[in-house]
Amino acid sequence: MRDWPTLLLLSRLREGLGVGLAALLATTLLTACVQQPPRETTHRLPTIVSLNPCADAILAEVTAPGQILALSHYSADPRAASIDPAKARQYRTTRGTLEEVLTLRPDVVVDSTFVPPATAAAYRRLGLRLETLGIASTVEESRAQIRALAALAGNPAKGEALIARIDNALAGAAPASGTPAVPALVWEPGGIVPGDSTLIAELLRRTGFTNFAAARGLGQADQLPLERVLADPPRVILAAGSDRALQHPALGHLKAITRAPLDPRLLYCAGPTIIPAARRLAEVRRTLSPLPLAGGAGGGHVAATLMASK
Repeated sequence: MRDWPTLLLLSRLREGLGVGLAALLATTLLTACVQQPPRETTHRLPTIVSLNPCADAILAEVTAPGQILALSHYSADPRAASIDPAKARQYRTTRGTLEEVLTLRPDVVVDSTFVPPATAAAYRRLGLRLETLGIASTVEESRAQIRALAALAGNPAKGEALIARIDNALAGAAPASGTPAVPALVWEPGGIVPGDSTLIAELLRRTGFTNFAAARGLGQADQLPLERVLADPPRVILAAGSDRALQHPALGHLKAITRAPLDPRLLYCAGPTIIPAARRLAEVRRTLSPLPLAGGAGGGHVAATLMASK
């Protein structure tokens, strides 16, 4: 940038002192300008585009206004979003094409660990920083993700505040010491069940339940048929989503079973989603009635009746 006062001074020096002396003085002035320390500039927080629905919810909690240029298109769908719909509406969303991201010109792109290698290479080639977020299978992993995204956004204190809210919710959802754990089946459409190395399994343990499916040797995304549930019923069925099997009238004959809805969006992500998930599980746990003194759940009889009717 031209320094107009200096140029004016040099012009007048040429007129009064001659070219040689003016050149010498110019060299001295320019050297002094180069050696001056740079002016202090205001720290600018990075702008972010999130293509990861689980990152969406965390970033909405740990960023400052204006930092998020867009969230993933999943957050625009209340049926799939892990973020509160009212909060999601405050942000632009993107389907995550390379062209869309480049148009937004973010400093950082946050995606899942399944980002195609060619796309990741394109981001690097175009000078965009790419950060990926995996699936948190424990509360501790979720804490680490929150801290990483908060540090990325330049707001570590907001990350710690979110973690404190999560820890308070977990403490409030914990059963009293010595309370027996209750077998609970998280049952998704198609009879899909979660494994024991999942976040929902840890949340079950923290809120006074045991993972019924894992105790029977089932892993993540295994299927548990209705007949097996009827023959060997759990104390609680947490129905995550709508499915004909979940509404089967045979389940109504199992008087010892408590069926309670569980919003499937609480199964997708960690971060702030842990708070409503823990509260919902604790709510179900507190409303359980005592088991019948005799007669059991009648599971074997109901299962036999169901099989005979086929």
